[in-house]
Amino acid sequence: MAFLTRLTCLVAALTSSAQDGSSLWGTLRAPTLPKWISSGSYQSSITIPWGSRTAGNSNPYTQGPFTQITRRYDFNISRGMIAPDGYEKSVLLVNGQFPGPLIEANWGDYIEVTVHNNIVDGPPEGTAIHWHGFLQTRTPWEDGTPGVSQCPIAPSKSFTYKFRAELYGSSWYHSHYSAQYSGGLFGPIVVYGPTNVKYDVDLGPIMVNDWWHEDYFTTVKKVMAPGFQGRVFSDNNLINGRMNFDCSTVDAGDTAKCTNNAGLSKFKFRSGKAHRLRFVNTGSEGVERISIDNHIMTVIANDFVEIKPYDTKVVTIGVGQRVDVVVQANGDPKSAYWLRSNLTSCSTAKQPFALAAIYYDKAGEEVAPTSTPWDVPDPGTCANDDLAITEPYYPIPLPNASWTQNMDIGVYRNASGNLLWTFGGVSARVDYNDPTLLQVNNNDFQFDPEMNVINYGSNSSIRFIINNPTPSPHPMHAHGVNMYILSTGPGNYSGAPVVRSTNPMRRDVQMVQPFGHLVVQIDAVNPGIWAFHCHIAWHASAGFFSQMVFLPDQIRKYKIPASAAQTCNDWDAFTRQVAPDQIDSGL
Repeated sequence: MAFLTRLTCLVAALTSSAQDGSSLWGTLRAPTLPKWISSGSYQSSITIPWGSRTAGNSNPYTQGPFTQITRRYDFNISRGMIAPDGYEKSVLLVNGQFPGPLIEANWGDYIEVTVHNNIVDGPPEGTAIHWHGFLQTRTPWEDGTPGVSQCPIAPSKSFTYKFRAELYGSSWYHSHYSAQYSGGLFGPIVVYGPTNVKYDVDLGPIMVNDWWHEDYFTTVKKVMAPGFQGRVFSDNNLINGRMNFDCSTVDAGDTAKCTNNAGLSKFKFRSGKAHRLRFVNTGSEGVERISIDNHIMTVIANDFVEIKPYDTKVVTIGVGQRVDVVVQANGDPKSAYWLRSNLTSCSTAKQPFALAAIYYDKAGEEVAPTSTPWDVPDPGTCANDDLAITEPYYPIPLPNASWTQNMDIGVYRNASGNLLWTFGGVSARVDYNDPTLLQVNNNDFQFDPEMNVINYGSNSSIRFIINNPTPSPHPMHAHGVNMYILSTGPGNYSGAPVVRSTNPMRRDVQMVQPFGHLVVQIDAVNPGIWAFHCHIAWHASAGFFSQMVFLPDQIRKYKIPASAAQTCNDWDAFTRQVAPDQIDSGL
C-alpha cells in the first residue's frame, strides 16, 4: 500500500526546476496549442495557412503548400542534474529543459534549427539531431543521422539544420548518436495542418517513455559487453518527463539522490469540450498502452498520417510512434481522472506504470483521482491496432512493387561473446568520419560490408518482407519515407494477401511482434541514403539497422552545402585529439 501511495501522491516534493529543469511539460502552466500559427504568432486569423487543402482532398506527399515562411530555433545541448522521477542523475538537456522545447510550424513552412553542442565534459561527446518522420525530400543531408547523412557535430561546435515541413501532425526530434537520446536529448514537434475531426482544445504533446537511472552509456556498455543475456530493465516510466518513484527500492548508497513523491504530470479538461491529445513514445525500449479512465478516445492520426476515426479505450504505441486522439470531456466537472501509460508485458521494466492527473474545471488540483482503469487486459502481442481499422483518410492505392527484399531479423553471439542483432543477415556499424551520403555523392560505391548498405538503384517501389524469429518485438522505423503497411501477424510471412491494397495503412514506424512478421512497401522516389532500423535504442546499438540507397545517380548530382564538409572537418579535428569511445554501432 505504501508503494502505491508513493506512485499516486500528487503533493510534489520537488520544485519543477529540480525535476525537469526549465521545462513546463506536465505542469498546468504548459500552454494549449493553436489551430495554426498566424503571421508568426498565435494571433487569430481567418486566413488558413494551407488554403483550401483538407485532409481528404490533397495528397500530403505531392500537394502540400509552400508558405515561404521559416520558423527559427536555437538549441543549446548541455549536461545538467535533474530528477524526473525523484532520482537525481546527469542528463542531456536542450536549452536547460527535459523534455526539450516544442518546435512548431505550419504545413509547408521551413524549420531552421541551429544546434550548439556544449557536451564538452563528463566526457565530451559528438551529437546529431534527427527530425523524426520528416521526409527531407532532396535534403537528405539534413536528416541528422551520423555516419549516414553527416558527421557528428563536434563538442563546442554548431550546425544549422533547415528542412521543410512537408507533412503535418505530431512528431519529435532526438539525438541519433549512439543511444544518446536515452539520456534525455529529445523533444516534441507539432506541424499544424488540416484535421478530419473537429476539436476545441489542443493539449499538445504528451510524451511517454521508459526511464533508466543509470547513465545511457553505462547501459550501452552492459548491452555491448561479452556475455550480455539480452535484457536490460528500465527503472521507471514517465509522462511528459515526470513520475513518482519508491525510493525505498534504491541501493543504500543512493538514497541521498532519491526523493519520494517528486511530482506527477497534470492536465486540465474543459467540461463539455473536445480535446486533442498528441501521444508520442519517446522511450528507449518499452511498448506503451495508453488509456484515460472512464473516457473513450477517438484515434485521428498515426504518425504523420491522418486516419479515418475510430473509437478505443486503449492505444498501443511502440518507440518512435505517435497517435493523436480526440477525447470528449463528458465526465464530472468536479472530478479528476487518471491518464495511464503502462509498459506492456513484452517490455523490460522494474516499475512499468506511469500516471498523470487530468482535472476538470471545478476539481481540486491537489486531490488524487479515484478513478479505476478500463478492464482491457494486455493481449501480450506487442502489436499495433489491427490494420483493418487503421485506414488513411486520404486514400492512396498500393503501387506495383519493382523489387522484393527479404530482411529477416536475427541475433547471434560473435567470437568475442558479444550479443549482436542482424538485419538482413548483417550486424551493422557506421563510420562517423565518413558518412555514406558524402561517400556516394563523391561517386564512391565501395561499401564496407558492416555498413549494411543496400543499393536499390532506380527501383521505383520496394517491398520488404521482415520475419522476426526472436522473442522481442521491434518498432521498425524508416527514414525519409512513409511505409505502406501491408501485413502483420504471428509466424513467418506465408504470402497472406495485402490488407486493403486500395488504401493500405501508411506510417514511419510499425511494430513487428515477437515470432511474427511484417511486410511493408516503400516508394523509392526520394534520392538519398536512408536508415531503416529498429527504434529500440539498445538493439540499434547492437547493429540492428540497414542503409537504403535510393536513386544513386541523382545523389551524385546533389550540391551538398559546404556546412556539411565543415562539420566533418570539425569532427576530424576533434577525433585527432580525443578518441570517441564508439563501442556500439554508433547509430
